[in-house]
Amino acid sequence: MKRALIAALAGALLVILAYPTISWAPLMVFAWTPLLVACRPAEGLAGLTWRQRLLAGWLMGFVARAVLFRWIAFSLAELSGLPPVVGWSAVAIFALWHGLWFGLFLAIAEPVRRAGDALRPGLGLLAVPVAFVAVEWVCPTLFNLPLGAALWEVPPVSAISALTGAQGTSFVCVGLSAVLAELWCTKGQGAGVPLRRRLAPTLVAVAVLLGFGLAWWGAHQASEPRRVLRVGVLQVNWTLEEKKSMTTKRRFELLGRLEERLRAIEPETYDLLIASEGAYPLYWVVEDTPDAKLQPLVAAMARVKRAVAEGPKTDLIIGGLRHPPSGATRNSAVHITPDGQLAGYYDKQVLMPFGEKIPGQDWFPALKGSVPGVGVFDAGDTPCRFEAAGEVVACGICYEGLFPEHTRGDIADASVLLNLTIDTWFGRSTAPWFHLMAHSPRAAENGVPMLRSALTGVSAIIGEDGSPDALLDLDETGMLTAEVPLTDLTPPYRVLGPLFALLCVLMTALLLRRARRLERSA
Repeated sequence: MKRALIAALAGALLVILAYPTISWAPLMVFAWTPLLVACRPAEGLAGLTWRQRLLAGWLMGFVARAVLFRWIAFSLAELSGLPPVVGWSAVAIFALWHGLWFGLFLAIAEPVRRAGDALRPGLGLLAVPVAFVAVEWVCPTLFNLPLGAALWEVPPVSAISALTGAQGTSFVCVGLSAVLAELWCTKGQGAGVPLRRRLAPTLVAVAVLLGFGLAWWGAHQASEPRRVLRVGVLQVNWTLEEKKSMTTKRRFELLGRLEERLRAIEPETYDLLIASEGAYPLYWVVEDTPDAKLQPLVAAMARVKRAVAEGPKTDLIIGGLRHPPSGATRNSAVHITPDGQLAGYYDKQVLMPFGEKIPGQDWFPALKGSVPGVGVFDAGDTPCRFEAAGEVVACGICYEGLFPEHTRGDIADASVLLNLTIDTWFGRSTAPWFHLMAHSPRAAENGVPMLRSALTGVSAIIGEDGSPDALLDLDETGMLTAEVPLTDLTPPYRVLGPLFALLCVLMTALLLRRARRLERSA
């Protein structure tokens, strides 16, 4: 057991190094090798029990998540003014929960391997990454971050998501870890099933996925775009201190800065402009006949409309808040046309737990407003659809872009995907990079470029292969300018959805059932 615990810490270190903290992404393909070796029964030994494997995997997940998500303590202190002990307690709870599925995977990895090998040599090794995908996809998480997302900046790897969703990249990482573990555990053994037969199914599966990713990436590189969209992504950079001490006076000061920046843009330079969640510092008024008390807000909104009509003269999609005549505040985005007219708006559908709502508040209304800094928002119920710059544009606001099936369900016939977000409350931690990395597979899954505007960064242009084409770093004020090619290639995932993950779940369930039968007959 001591060997397994040491291996768990080694695996956690590899995960930490692979994500944006250090950005040594290739190390992710080795992350599970130490534990898969340590938990493999040695000659003459029974191996670890499922409880011991659960504990070892849980330790790996807990350490990795606690280190990588330590910014939660900072964000709670800045957003809610909570004391450090509360913030670090939240980090521990988060890491315990999100590390648990590492333990669940390791607990079942050995049984499914043995059950697979009992069916056919080599199938057991393939069952290991299959089981990982099943657990990763099924287990609920607050922050959806697939293991393989660490390789998001490698286009042939990120493009795998066009077939399998982000879980395909996790399969590749764990599959290669399992192959390395198999090589280590069987070195020097001459008897039994030939090594190539044991490795072949897993290596073939990994090669097929990597081959698809390379082919899909190459197809995009070779395709003649039907159109090149001139895009401007505005990063207005309202600072953390400005957000923390927001007053009515300051809101109007920020409105003036926004107005000035819009007017400074040369007319018709861009086909489409976007600005982040919260870039508009006041409340949108979208009703045809607003209450007379809202006239100052109507006048403020008119300033932005005039700035668009007199400055860039192009479609602008920009985030802000709105408060309907009935109900609570909504996190929204609006579309302003080149001539300064309001063409439509969208209300965020998936609210951020502990940011825009307290989980369970719909069942227990008394929870609303019970935690300082946690908003009381209402969710929208209509997909985002803007017709701008001659294209259909879909969008997700911040947190909701983490969920692949939500995005796929909303995107319909859109050819461009927007993500508008505020990462200000994360400070200069790795969290903004994590957030961007977790959003990027949505582009490959749906075969459209993703234009991401973050209030204080990181803003980005993500290509149709799911990898970044251009970035604007943290705390920079300015415009990310790009010519974005649009193609008509439809990825399989957009049609089939999470079929790959579902097949992994089915195969894992069948192998667990067979493992149980083998155990009873032993």
